[in-house]
Amino acid sequence: MNNLKSTISQVIEENLISTEWSDAVNTEVKNLNLNTNDHPRKDLTKVPFVTIDGADAKDFDDAVFCNLNDSGFLLNVAIADVAELVNEDSYLDQEAKKRGTSIYFPSKVIPMLPEKISNNLCSLVPDEIRNVLVSEINFSLDGSIKSYKFFQAKIVSHKRMTYAEVEEYVKNNNSNVSKKIKTSLDALNLLTKNLLVKRSQRKALEIEGNEPILNIDEDGKVSSIDLPHRLYAHQMIEESMLAANVCAANYMHKHYKFGVYRVHEKPEELKLESLKSFFSLKGFSSQNKDTPLGLINKCLKFSSKNKLNKVLQTVVLQSLKRAEYSIKEIGHFGLQLDRYSHFTSPIRRYPDLMAHRLIKNIINKGNLDINKDKIEEICGEMSELERNAEKSSRQVVQQMICHHLKKYIGHEFSSTVTGITDFGLFAEIDNFYVSGLIHVADLPGDRYFYDKDANLLKGKRTGRVYRLGQDIKIKIMNVLPSERKITLIPC
Repeated sequence: MNNLKSTISQVIEENLISTEWSDAVNTEVKNLNLNTNDHPRKDLTKVPFVTIDGADAKDFDDAVFCNLNDSGFLLNVAIADVAELVNEDSYLDQEAKKRGTSIYFPSKVIPMLPEKISNNLCSLVPDEIRNVLVSEINFSLDGSIKSYKFFQAKIVSHKRMTYAEVEEYVKNNNSNVSKKIKTSLDALNLLTKNLLVKRSQRKALEIEGNEPILNIDEDGKVSSIDLPHRLYAHQMIEESMLAANVCAANYMHKHYKFGVYRVHEKPEELKLESLKSFFSLKGFSSQNKDTPLGLINKCLKFSSKNKLNKVLQTVVLQSLKRAEYSIKEIGHFGLQLDRYSHFTSPIRRYPDLMAHRLIKNIINKGNLDINKDKIEEICGEMSELERNAEKSSRQVVQQMICHHLKKYIGHEFSSTVTGITDFGLFAEIDNFYVSGLIHVADLPGDRYFYDKDANLLKGKRTGRVYRLGQDIKIKIMNVLPSERKITLIPC
């Protein structure tokens, strides 16, 4: 049996994920053609743009070019012009809005847009003319944004590069790309260093996302589990996209007094107090005058120095609100930005497509029917669809790891307590990145009661305590992959 296929099918059904294209959508897609000669487009086909993505990337929606001169840096971030092909309220648009986002599973993607668009007409594949929306940003030599503009253009990607290739060039000056591309990468490298200094100065939160990567064999089974390896090359692209997203948010605000924003609210006081008391049990001390940002950054710093890094980071994450889509001027707490948008991935995220339409409406002096309440309503729907997509991806990974663990029933492992409830402990099994349940009845030598305020289990007679972050030797007793349940006992 192919575990991966059956797992993905189950999760798709559970979460009511749309996977088929209607006849109406297929007809619209069939009639789509790329017109690279429409008048208003700037011809940048000679500019040495490159795409930089993971080795297994399928859709290429962003390309970059950077130039350094005496007065500063000029960064061009070219994003696939999806809005040119996907007309508002078309059958294609309605289906994309219903999906909200592409969903990524191991070895499979449920795309937001049909492959003719995502992998062909809008994909910035090498050596092909493609239509783009460009964010051109002028930076001073220290990495401050001096000015920016948006315009429609046509480009050719001169090279499809991977993060590993860019890292090899930046670190070891080893690459066979053209001199023009090297000059652009050199400029981007210098700009990134300055942007990272700016990021540090504004005290943006540095939270490591360590979702496991599954390597799947030909039979649809897990062959190994890895954690992602973050390279400096990732930051080169991330900081470029972040700058373009900031400019997009400011551009919409300037012209509409609102925008399709990515917002992240400050954490609640109660959550911060709970966070402070939890970390104090680990030997951390903070001052009462700490701001929310100061407290969280201190907790993150403490986490990174502590061997319980992941558990502590998870506790910090649980104290934060989720980032969402909204037209409200809330800002982004995690990035410490007054205004932020998602503009750089319209092939796979509907809010980016919404932002593109608003920006193109300004460029083309259009008369788009703009209903703020309707846009805010759609933003809420997109936030919900994003949550559903993340949950679905996580469920597939967890279920596949459960299948993998069946062969280890009866084996002993080290684990770390990652959750505490009145009915037991959740413990993450070392090197498997998945948690199982130790039922409270299986904890030895006493009857244990849940102290909700202190978030611990305590023995009535012995006073023995189980806390978050505690190491426990466990034995895997049972695994039910289809329910994503693992039963553990202490040993």
